[in-house]
Amino acid sequence: MNDSDHPYKRLFSHPEMIADLVRGFLDPRLAADCDFSRLERCNGSYVTDDLREREDDIIWRIGYGDRTLILYLLIEFQSRPDHTMPVRVMSYMALLWQDLIRTGVIVPSDSLPGIIPIVLYNGEQPWSVPCDIKETIMMPGPVSLFIPSVPYLLIDELRLSVHHLMEVRNLAACLFGLEQSSGPMELLELGENLNRWMETDPNLESMRRDFSLYFESTLKRDEERTISNPFQGGNMLAERVNKWIAEYKAEGKAEGKAEGIAEERASLLKRMKKAGLSIAEIAHITGLPEDEIRHYI
Repeated sequence: MNDSDHPYKRLFSHPEMIADLVRGFLDPRLAADCDFSRLERCNGSYVTDDLREREDDIIWRIGYGDRTLILYLLIEFQSRPDHTMPVRVMSYMALLWQDLIRTGVIVPSDSLPGIIPIVLYNGEQPWSVPCDIKETIMMPGPVSLFIPSVPYLLIDELRLSVHHLMEVRNLAACLFGLEQSSGPMELLELGENLNRWMETDPNLESMRRDFSLYFESTLKRDEERTISNPFQGGNMLAERVNKWIAEYKAEGKAEGKAEGIAEERASLLKRMKKAGLSIAEIAHITGLPEDEIRHYI
């Protein structure tokens, strides 16, 4: 498989994923002025003047406010710390500007469009590489003004706090949450919850298929994770809920006591809530009043 076709990269070929990446992990003031309806995928292959081909990762163009300023997101995917990253980022940015000039998108006298370089890192080893090339250059004090500053944004996926963003259904945070899952059961529950939500939006059907590919190719490769793919089919959560209800009825009938029934009812409702069901949805399935459900959970 060509690296650019990797299922993980395919997830970032969707404008909804890029929009949530910006909303969740860049300065909120930037996201507030971005026009995400104008998101446009850009060519990731650039040819320098000496005809050496350079294959970059994924680049998007975003409208910003009411100005002609265009922001380019250059995304690097890394599974281990790469100490050449500061030089690579600086090189990629220069190649992108050079390509825009060469193809006539901008003229040399124009202002250059801003570029946001983002490094997505999901390695087990902590990232130990400087996030700005200026930190890697040795220069005597009298000529220090010639030290360039080219920072990049590091998104260390396994060490992020993403739960608050997952609660508001941020797609990028949900992806990182899947990667952070501590075991098969947590991975399955997170996947089912995300799949159930994505099924309600026809615009996310293509991305749901790419989540399924990523699950099969990466998240499920661990031999200890012998679990079903939660992104294939839409009945898994419903089947689990039906099973919980059946268990609840059987246990309550066997117990034969009000306190036993109440305890099992609370357990059932909490499991349904944890699986991502809303109060209204739980009420519809169980027939219980919403106030009573809130009391139990």
